[in-house]
Amino acid sequence: MHWIDQWIGVGDLIDANYVAELREQDVDFIVDARTLFESAHVGFHHENRPVPSKILKAARLLVALSDLDAKILIHCLEGIDRTPFLAMVYVSRKYKMNYEAAYKFVAEKRPSTRYHWDWVKLLESNESVGAASQE
Repeated sequence: MHWIDQWIGVGDLIDANYVAELREQDVDFIVDARTLFESAHVGFHHENRPVPSKILKAARLLVALSDLDAKILIHCLEGIDRTPFLAMVYVSRKYKMNYEAAYKFVAEKRPSTRYHWDWVKLLESNESVGAASQE
Protein backbone atom coordinates (compact mmCIF):
# COMPACT_ATOMS: atom_id res chain seq x y z
CA MET A 1 0.00 0.00 0.00
CA HIS A 2 1.24 3.47 -0.90
CA TRP A 3 -0.21 6.68 0.53
CA ILE A 4 -0.91 9.35 -2.08
CA ASP A 5 -1.63 11.93 0.60
CA GLN A 6 -2.66 11.65 4.24
CA TRP A 7 -6.14 10.39 3.31
CA ILE A 8 -5.86 8.23 0.17
CA GLY A 9 -3.90 5.00 -0.04
CA VAL A 10 -3.61 2.88 -3.17
CA GLY A 11 -3.00 -0.82 -3.26
CA ASP A 12 -3.97 -4.17 -4.65
CA LEU A 13 -6.37 -6.92 -3.64
CA ILE A 14 -3.89 -8.32 -1.13
CA ASP A 15 -3.67 -4.93 0.60
CA ALA A 16 -7.47 -4.75 0.76
CA ASN A 17 -7.64 -8.14 2.47
CA TYR A 18 -4.83 -7.57 4.97
CA VAL A 19 -7.09 -6.51 7.84
CA ALA A 20 -4.35 -6.14 10.44
CA GLU A 21 -2.49 -3.64 8.23
CA LEU A 22 -5.70 -1.74 7.48
CA ARG A 23 -6.40 -1.41 11.19
CA GLU A 24 -2.80 -0.39 11.87
CA GLN A 25 -3.06 2.32 9.19
CA ASP A 26 -6.45 3.50 10.57
CA VAL A 27 -8.20 2.95 7.23
CA ASP A 28 -11.86 3.96 7.48
CA PHE A 29 -13.13 2.93 4.04
CA ILE A 30 -12.15 0.68 1.14
CA VAL A 31 -13.07 1.47 -2.47
CA ASP A 32 -12.78 -1.27 -5.10
CA ALA A 33 -11.88 0.58 -8.30
CA ARG A 34 -12.91 -2.45 -10.39
CA THR A 35 -16.55 -1.45 -9.89
CA LEU A 36 -15.94 1.81 -11.79
CA PHE A 37 -14.80 0.13 -15.00
CA GLU A 38 -16.51 -1.89 -17.67
CA SER A 39 -15.02 -4.83 -19.46
CA ALA A 40 -14.87 -4.96 -23.23
CA HIS A 41 -13.69 -7.69 -25.55
CA VAL A 42 -11.62 -6.27 -28.39
CA GLY A 43 -10.59 -9.05 -30.75
CA PHE A 44 -8.65 -11.51 -28.65
CA HIS A 45 -7.98 -8.97 -25.94
CA HIS A 46 -9.95 -8.24 -22.80
CA GLU A 47 -9.66 -4.63 -21.77
CA ASN A 48 -11.10 -2.41 -19.10
CA ARG A 49 -12.40 1.07 -19.71
CA PRO A 50 -13.44 3.58 -17.10
CA VAL A 51 -17.07 4.55 -16.80
CA PRO A 52 -16.54 8.33 -16.70
CA SER A 53 -19.68 9.16 -14.71
CA LYS A 54 -18.72 6.63 -12.03
CA ILE A 55 -15.08 7.76 -11.91
CA LEU A 56 -16.08 11.42 -11.50
CA LYS A 57 -18.69 10.58 -8.85
CA ALA A 58 -16.18 8.43 -6.94
CA ALA A 59 -13.56 11.21 -7.10
CA ARG A 60 -16.07 13.69 -5.63
CA LEU A 61 -16.85 11.19 -2.88
CA LEU A 62 -13.14 10.68 -2.14
CA VAL A 63 -12.63 14.45 -1.86
CA ALA A 64 -15.63 14.76 0.46
CA LEU A 65 -14.43 11.88 2.66
CA SER A 66 -10.91 13.30 2.79
CA ASP A 67 -12.40 16.65 3.83
CA LEU A 68 -13.96 14.75 6.76
CA ASP A 69 -10.48 13.42 7.65
CA ALA A 70 -11.37 9.85 6.62
CA LYS A 71 -8.62 7.51 5.43
CA ILE A 72 -9.49 5.49 2.36
CA LEU A 73 -7.78 2.61 0.58
CA ILE A 74 -8.47 2.43 -3.15
CA HIS A 75 -7.65 -0.95 -4.66
CA CYS A 76 -8.16 -3.15 -7.67
CA LEU A 77 -6.58 -6.47 -8.53
CA GLU A 78 -2.98 -5.33 -9.06
CA GLY A 79 -3.13 -1.63 -8.19
CA ILE A 80 -1.28 -0.40 -11.27
CA ASP A 81 -4.00 0.73 -13.68
CA ARG A 82 -7.51 1.34 -12.34
CA THR A 83 -6.54 2.24 -8.78
CA PRO A 84 -3.94 4.90 -9.67
CA PHE A 85 -6.29 6.25 -12.35
CA LEU A 86 -8.98 6.91 -9.75
CA ALA A 87 -6.33 8.35 -7.41
CA MET A 88 -5.19 10.65 -10.26
CA VAL A 89 -8.72 11.98 -10.72
CA TYR A 90 -9.03 12.47 -6.95
CA VAL A 91 -5.71 14.39 -6.86
CA SER A 92 -6.82 16.49 -9.82
CA ARG A 93 -10.01 17.48 -7.98
CA LYS A 94 -8.56 17.84 -4.49
CA TYR A 95 -5.48 19.86 -5.43
CA LYS A 96 -6.83 21.61 -8.57
CA MET A 97 -4.26 19.99 -10.90
CA ASN A 98 -4.56 19.00 -14.52
CA TYR A 99 -4.49 15.25 -15.20
CA GLU A 100 -0.87 15.17 -16.31
CA ALA A 101 0.35 16.86 -13.11
CA ALA A 102 -1.96 14.68 -11.03
CA TYR A 103 -0.59 11.55 -12.74
CA LYS A 104 2.98 12.61 -11.95
CA PHE A 105 1.96 13.24 -8.33
CA VAL A 106 0.47 9.74 -8.02
CA ALA A 107 3.35 8.07 -9.89
CA GLU A 108 5.87 9.61 -7.48
CA LYS A 109 4.06 7.87 -4.63
CA ARG A 110 3.34 4.61 -6.51
CA PRO A 111 6.04 4.08 -9.16
CA SER A 112 4.36 1.03 -10.71
CA THR A 113 1.53 3.29 -11.95
CA ARG A 114 0.71 3.10 -15.66
CA TYR A 115 -0.52 6.14 -17.56
CA HIS A 116 -3.53 5.54 -19.80
CA TRP A 117 -3.82 8.52 -22.13
CA ASP A 118 -6.88 6.92 -23.75
CA TRP A 119 -8.67 6.79 -20.38
CA VAL A 120 -7.80 10.44 -19.77
CA LYS A 121 -9.17 11.40 -23.20
CA LEU A 122 -12.37 9.45 -22.49
CA LEU A 123 -12.76 11.26 -19.17
CA GLU A 124 -12.02 14.68 -20.69
CA SER A 125 -14.50 14.14 -23.53
CA ASN A 126 -17.16 13.11 -21.03
CA GLU A 127 -16.46 16.19 -18.91
CA SER A 128 -16.73 18.52 -21.92
CA VAL A 129 -20.04 16.91 -22.94
CA GLY A 130 -21.30 17.26 -19.35
CA ALA A 131 -20.23 20.90 -19.17
CA ALA A 132 -21.92 21.69 -22.49
CA SER A 133 -25.19 20.08 -21.36
CA GLN A 134 -25.18 22.17 -18.16
CA GLU A 135 -25.00 25.46 -20.13
